[in-house]
Amino acid sequence: MKEIFISYSTIDAVNAETVRNVLEKNGLSCWMAPRDIPGGSNYTKEIPNAIRNCKVFVLILSKNAQSSHWVLKELDSAVNCGKVILPFMLEECVLNDEFNFLLTGAQRYAAYQKTAEAMETLISRIRGILDAPSAEPVVTDTVEPEEKTPAAPKAPVYLGQVKCPACGGEEVTELPRRVKRSGFSELSTMLLIPVFAFIGFWVFLTLATLIVPFEMFGLTTLLMLVGIVAGGIVGDIVSKNIVRRKRIRSHSPNTCYRCKTCSKVFLGEKQ
Repeated sequence: MKEIFISYSTIDAVNAETVRNVLEKNGLSCWMAPRDIPGGSNYTKEIPNAIRNCKVFVLILSKNAQSSHWVLKELDSAVNCGKVILPFMLEECVLNDEFNFLLTGAQRYAAYQKTAEAMETLISRIRGILDAPSAEPVVTDTVEPEEKTPAAPKAPVYLGQVKCPACGGEEVTELPRRVKRSGFSELSTMLLIPVFAFIGFWVFLTLATLIVPFEMFGLTTLLMLVGIVAGGIVGDIVSKNIVRRKRIRSHSPNTCYRCKTCSKVFLGEKQ
């Protein structure tokens, strides 16, 4: 059976699927309706069975969730089964009496504030629960403790399609044009601007000599200026794309490089 049960309102299905995808990409198995309910099966049988067999109950908490009778039933069942409940809050909302009672003492993860950090904390918390030994080994005076092997370096945590911590999801269409170069390596890419401007100058000068009469010197000059400007713009775009690709390859944090979906973000140490 799956280790994590995800409870959510159908209105929040997109956000719930995002959380599930991120957890599964980090090696955590999730149970979520209706995906994991076999065709023709009874919801009232499959859901309680999944809750009983899970180890962690992740609640996608919102105003919509508090209005859902199914979510309330699932949460009540998880409490009765003694499951670890981790509320992942999509928005800041006051809990009604039922949810406040059932979630007393449960640590909440405020995804509406810093989604990436909340997701990373949730993943670490779940891994801690799943990897925790049933009992700590007893060390006596006559038995020397075993030497612990150094932990392997942590791989970057892939956070999937979440809001970029650099722009907060508010400037996702503007960010690619706002690449701020830093360091010698990134600043050196700006040399491409005059290079492309020079190329544009010669391309438009060549065109002018072919299509513009000799006596129309003013039009030839205008075309050369257009070539310089166009080449500079192309050089700037190429320069920014090179900077963005370097950041992608180095797993640089705070880098939103899929501007329309904002974004695939890596946090943690480099591999």
